[in-house]
Amino acid sequence: MEKELGSFDHLVERLRDEMRYEFSRTGPPNDFPAFHDVPSKRYTSSEFYDLEQEYLWNKVWIVAGRVEDLPDKGSYFLFDDLGLPLLLVRGQDQIIRCFSNTCRHRGAPIVREPIGKVKRLRCQYHAWTYSTEDGQLLSVTDERDFVGLCKEDRALPEIQCEVWGGWIWINLDPDAQPLVKFLGSVTNELEQFKAENLRLKGTDHRIINCNWKAAVDAFLEVYHLKFIHKSGNLPELDNAGAALGLLPNGNSRMVSPFSKSSATTMGMKSWEDFKIFPSGGGLEAIPTVHPVFHGTRYSFTIFPNLVIPLSATGFPILLFFPIDINHTHLRIFHYGLENENEDQEWEKRIAAFGKIIDEDVENLAPIQKSMASSLYPGMPLNYQERRIWYMHETIDKTIGIERIPEDHRIEQLLASYVEPS
Repeated sequence: MEKELGSFDHLVERLRDEMRYEFSRTGPPNDFPAFHDVPSKRYTSSEFYDLEQEYLWNKVWIVAGRVEDLPDKGSYFLFDDLGLPLLLVRGQDQIIRCFSNTCRHRGAPIVREPIGKVKRLRCQYHAWTYSTEDGQLLSVTDERDFVGLCKEDRALPEIQCEVWGGWIWINLDPDAQPLVKFLGSVTNELEQFKAENLRLKGTDHRIINCNWKAAVDAFLEVYHLKFIHKSGNLPELDNAGAALGLLPNGNSRMVSPFSKSSATTMGMKSWEDFKIFPSGGGLEAIPTVHPVFHGTRYSFTIFPNLVIPLSATGFPILLFFPIDINHTHLRIFHYGLENENEDQEWEKRIAAFGKIIDEDVENLAPIQKSMASSLYPGMPLNYQERRIWYMHETIDKTIGIERIPEDHRIEQLLASYVEPS
């Protein structure tokens, strides 16, 4: 593990340099482009929402669950956050796959309970039966009464499904690039958390009264922290020093230093004195992570809807799914070391994080209402908010810029600022 941490040191030194630069600058870099206003129509237009539904959500890698959610052969769970009825199942060969949960006969759900265990996938309507290994149609009730029925042509559609870090990822696009290629350098930075060995410590979901993009926007910058978050459940951060990294495929990184007062309280000589603390809030630290995860707030956003605010003792993942134009389902899952003695501490931590989320949620509903106002045509973004712009650029490229009305588009400006993969 020392070798792995050593290979990560060069990135940490670069991040230190970037944070020093951020503290010292008096304006954006001289060559940084000026942003036009982001059209508010992107958050309120049914036309843009429909484009996302047709051309965005069916082309992206989405976390659908965890490997331990499917512990045994035949274990399954349902997933419908993409607006399609899907099921994930561990086959008798131990491989996890994702299939359509729609019977090829009369369109009934094949399985109806949210979770369960089966040997074969048998529709409850007319008992058409499918394999958990390849979705092939195995048997048809009264098959003699069907003229020209070819069972080989009636297999369940299979959706791309891969596992990384203990999470199960799916992509509706059969031609999507492999998951590890899409994640790129994110896998190298997250690898030291050994996420496949972490376990779910609790959940805390929300319905937010805003467009999904407005919700994600709030986690792409720390410009707002000192104004919205008053609960005192986080160490104070200094947004002036935040190092923001634009990564390939719309992914991005944000590393925020502690304020001077927070660093002093935590026994650090300064904001850049990254050191391993013996414990965090009563929780055991993950022993394999670099000191930078103790001494900063280090966060990833995986395009389009996954936010991971990391901590040396464990972390939540936040998944944002559109319900409709004005409503978002936020699903929060907290992961940490498998230590039952810490369950009460995790309850406290999840509750504290929930208060922070509530502060964001309370702010987002009125924002959505304002977005719909004819007096608010769009939002100007600054250099600290460039991860928001980059997300919108990637949305447009994924949908296809030519499909988007000109008054809804985002100019493609940041390609030269994306870190190499």
